[in-house]
Amino acid sequence: MRSSVGLNGRNVREDTITVQNLLTRAGLRLGLVDGRCGPKTISAIINYQRTFLRNPDGLIEPDQTTWRHLTGQGGGRGMPTPVRQVTPVRTPTRVGGPPVPAAPRPAAPPTPARSSSTSYTTLLPRPDRSTINRNLSSARNELLLAKFGAPRQNYSQNDLPITNEKLKRMMVTESVGPFRVTGLKPAVDSLRQVMSDINAVLPTLHNALGSAGMKVCRLQRNSSTKISNHSWGTAIDITIGGQLDARGNNKVQHGLTLIAPYFNARGWYWGAGFGTEDAMHFECSASLIQGFPSA
Repeated sequence: MRSSVGLNGRNVREDTITVQNLLTRAGLRLGLVDGRCGPKTISAIINYQRTFLRNPDGLIEPDQTTWRHLTGQGGGRGMPTPVRQVTPVRTPTRVGGPPVPAAPRPAAPPTPARSSSTSYTTLLPRPDRSTINRNLSSARNELLLAKFGAPRQNYSQNDLPITNEKLKRMMVTESVGPFRVTGLKPAVDSLRQVMSDINAVLPTLHNALGSAGMKVCRLQRNSSTKISNHSWGTAIDITIGGQLDARGNNKVQHGLTLIAPYFNARGWYWGAGFGTEDAMHFECSASLIQGFPSA
């Protein structure tokens, strides 16, 4: 966060969106995440501060007590970040509902104090797994094999060509907004919708997103039997500012926590929910796969 948000703060839209997402994750009910610091957002800030400040001021300043609590870094009093597990309100609409509305743009663009991709790659504790991927499950090999067949007959930890001709014909190389990917046609179409949703609310973060691979035909990491979902072109590893989030350290890049709700809303499963955290990884969930045409 680059500027103060809240009562008498600068209230830069993207910083306000960051704060609103973090407040929602902490269990505060503030309505639509829209980048506007209205009465509900200020009230939520004050209610949050009451859990650790004697005199709440309704203001969140960079690297100060309230910001450190929200980001899991503790506060001036050394108290843990208060988190209440409740269902967030009015986060992006699931597939089939109305599109995510784009909030109005500010009258003037925010002053770029530093590269946004720097703050977006700040590491935060992995969210509680019960608060993400709600009603979504990872697509198992059995489902993908039944739906599309085997991508090839043998695999290794290295990327190998798809030899299944029917599946091969379903692969496309197209732009999804901030980057180009090669993947299963319906998965690429869905990913493009996710990126459009993100761009409508978080354009700076959207422009910093990249891909470390979508169609990568190989075994799952550290397995000699399980096929990676990348082999069907239904999963993607996301970079922010060219940086990959490290796997298995139970830390996630700040920007990934902001885009994950938009992936979930379109039926994508976030790898932060795996037993071994893999927050850079997003894949089409079992329910999304079931709606795709078969090979």
